[in-house]
Amino acid sequence: MEEVEKTFLEEYLGAKDEAGKERYKNATILFSKSIFALCDFLLYQKLSKLPKNHSERFRLLEEYYPDVYSVVDTIFTHYTDAYSKPVLKETCEKIQDGIKKIVGNHEVPEAIKKAVR
Repeated sequence: MEEVEKTFLEEYLGAKDEAGKERYKNATILFSKSIFALCDFLLYQKLSKLPKNHSERFRLLEEYYPDVYSVVDTIFTHYTDAYSKPVLKETCEKIQDGIKKIVGNHEVPEAIKKAVR
């Protein structure tokens, strides 16, 4: 769990730094990766196992965390598009808002709460 928390913090803080430099493509990719780490944290907390891939992550979220699934499902397209299309500041903000929503509705470590505030 500690490693997943570290991964979230590194990617989330890196995304904020990239967004601050107006590098929205990099920020979108890192915000997306941080939300996946956050999902993995929640799933591990509940199931004591990590998903093997995005498909398994989505299936488990849909079953155990439908509220998180609905947030992440809308974000996934932005993540995959970011590799080949331009990214807007609003996209980064949407993903960041999704992260805040998940953190606000679920039990997560204080370091994650503090980073997301």
